[in-house]
Amino acid sequence: MTKHLKNMLLVIVAVTITAIGASFTVKANVGVGAYEALNMSINQLSGIKIGTLAIILNIICVAIQWILMKKDFPLRQLFQIPVTLILGQVMNLMLYTVFSGLTIDQYWVKIAMVILGGIIASIGVGSMMALNYINMPLEGACMAFSNRFGFNFGKVRQMFDVLLIAAALLIAFSTNTAITVREGTIISMLFFPPSMNFVYEKIKASAAAQELSIDLD
Repeated sequence: MTKHLKNMLLVIVAVTITAIGASFTVKANVGVGAYEALNMSINQLSGIKIGTLAIILNIICVAIQWILMKKDFPLRQLFQIPVTLILGQVMNLMLYTVFSGLTIDQYWVKIAMVILGGIIASIGVGSMMALNYINMPLEGACMAFSNRFGFNFGKVRQMFDVLLIAAALLIAFSTNTAITVREGTIISMLFFPPSMNFVYEKIKASAAAQELSIDLD
């Protein structure tokens, strides 16, 4: 198996895990992250499936990268498009087939699902970051923006979150639809970053140890 094929298979596994985790937080329906909040708000207006909206938003993010980076855009990053198709389809499968008949009444179960979903998603995203082969579209767009205009990546990423949440709230208040930014949003913000960083550091450390072992042999 070639290195590129192996990396692509690992990316597919990681993005599938990410989609499953995101589906748990959406199904809990007590608030989601900024990215899912906008998708859920648009879903309430249009009826378009949440996974399909995720695909559209991700492709827009890839287009932003292409526009900002121009000839410096690595052609390998075009694989973000089939990857995001997988993510969206897995989310649709989970939300509209696997979870379709599931009714959750207990509040504590919903909170547990948000936490579990955040941890599962962090495993997927942390693995993709450690692999460092293909970017997640939103992170790739933020990185392209920060490099193009000389801003700090972390601040740009936070700015995008603020814009996404603001857009979700604007839709909710202007159309009288349900607010998708709630306590689950805060819980996700508390659990997701440290969990993702933990997975990232563990995988990177494991990979470094394996390379050292090979060199010693």
